[in-house]
Amino acid sequence: MSPSRHPRAGRFRSLTAVLAAAVLTLTACQSAEPKAGTPKAGGTLRIGLASESGALDPHTFSANFLVLDGVFDALVGYGPNGKLRPELAESWTVAPDGKSVEFDLRDGVTFHDGTSFDAKAVKWNFDRWVGKKDFAFFRASKVITGVEVIDPDIVKLKLSEPYDPLLQELSIARPVRFLSPASVGADGKFSAPVGTGPWKFVSNSATGAVLQRNDAYWGRKPLLDRLEFKVVPDSQSRLAALRNGELDVIGGAYLAPITPVEAKSLSKGGGGARLLTGEPDVTVMLGFNPKGPAGDKAVREAVAKALDRKALIEALYLGYGEPASRFFPPAVPDSGADQTFTFDKAAAEKALDAAGYTRSGDTRSKDGKPLRLRFLVSANANGMQDARGSAEAVAGALKEVGVGTDIVFVDDTAYYEDKAAGKWDIAFFETYGAPYDPSSTAVAFLAEGAESPVFATGAYDRLVDAALFARDPKDRKAKYQALYDALYADAGYVPIAYRTRLWAVRDTVTGFAIPTTEYDLELNGVGLR
Repeated sequence: MSPSRHPRAGRFRSLTAVLAAAVLTLTACQSAEPKAGTPKAGGTLRIGLASESGALDPHTFSANFLVLDGVFDALVGYGPNGKLRPELAESWTVAPDGKSVEFDLRDGVTFHDGTSFDAKAVKWNFDRWVGKKDFAFFRASKVITGVEVIDPDIVKLKLSEPYDPLLQELSIARPVRFLSPASVGADGKFSAPVGTGPWKFVSNSATGAVLQRNDAYWGRKPLLDRLEFKVVPDSQSRLAALRNGELDVIGGAYLAPITPVEAKSLSKGGGGARLLTGEPDVTVMLGFNPKGPAGDKAVREAVAKALDRKALIEALYLGYGEPASRFFPPAVPDSGADQTFTFDKAAAEKALDAAGYTRSGDTRSKDGKPLRLRFLVSANANGMQDARGSAEAVAGALKEVGVGTDIVFVDDTAYYEDKAAGKWDIAFFETYGAPYDPSSTAVAFLAEGAESPVFATGAYDRLVDAALFARDPKDRKAKYQALYDALYADAGYVPIAYRTRLWAVRDTVTGFAIPTTEYDLELNGVGLR
């Protein structure tokens, strides 16, 4: 289950009026490089946090990804351009039959409490989450059938079948990071966040979390002494805190999101802070529940053709997003080819007419039943900028072709509960981004029993599995394309936007680069002038 991600940017007004304003003020995305300056050793970096970091147990869903990333290491790291790199495993060997992977663990690593990081600790960690239902959204949890301790420095993962995405999935922030076995009591209860990472836990409360440098870190040691994560729920207040020097870093989808309006303001410079932009890594889309009115393909086709996505994006993203044409952004491996989604109201009406939906005024009906869609929306759980305003804009567009909607705006908890209960017809979705894409998102969005079904009918299970378990790169690419083609033929989703990554730092911060993924916070080379 994904955590809360995006605050609303403000109520959607008139799409046309906002679009006009956006056009007048639109400037190109700016990517400001940190100013030159020699970082000095020591100091405290103050980092904005949109919500409490939660209990920092990497084997649960409560903790903030980026705080976890500072405390806990993985066996395998996810580097730029998706290149995997050694972390706690110095190397790995995949068996010729693909049904096991042997890891040579890094020597001399200890947890922050002095406990040795060895093969037994690795097995203890895997045994704590492998096979649990909560982690069924990524296949590593299902495919791993056993963990064998070969010797203190070598551990083998046994698999039910060859599974090439395994190494990439082992780089994610939870649950595959490594917790000290000594930090869990005999009753199995978590007691303290103790990892092997570059930062050691100091404190955690409703107002923030504090980490200090791990001087015994096995890798590149941090320059800074201390990290202070400060909870500032309101995004405008976070921006003000950055400008007045109370915070040094904000941004990121899972840390302290910046709205397009705030990004536009930051791009003008001044205030001792600067904006950093990164290539889009996620797709925002509309998905459908097939067990209801949206189960009719003609309805889904009409929804796709009724939306002027370009106008919607220009109005809401202010240049920090672009119209999407595939399930995953082009930068995602095996994201396939662009697909055609054309704004055409006449074609939308024609599709509904042909399917027998007769129109009377603003509404259509079939067999005496009005065509209305339950539009489930929450502020943070779906990725769309200004979720309520976006839903109103979509509802307005659908009304023009005779499709009625009932917008149900709920909190995040109710959103996931209603989704699981099937109490929705259409909703916004956002792909997970690296390192989850494409395999974990495909399972979570499209397979039967999906955690967050975009259009999971059960018919895609075979296609999802074929793509996930393909071993030859060319074959895998073809299998993913077959999955996308089937989804497109079914009109099973409507891609809306690729969202630009947004971060901002004080001018006193040196060495900061946008993290490789929105789940990581790489600060070892960051300093303060």
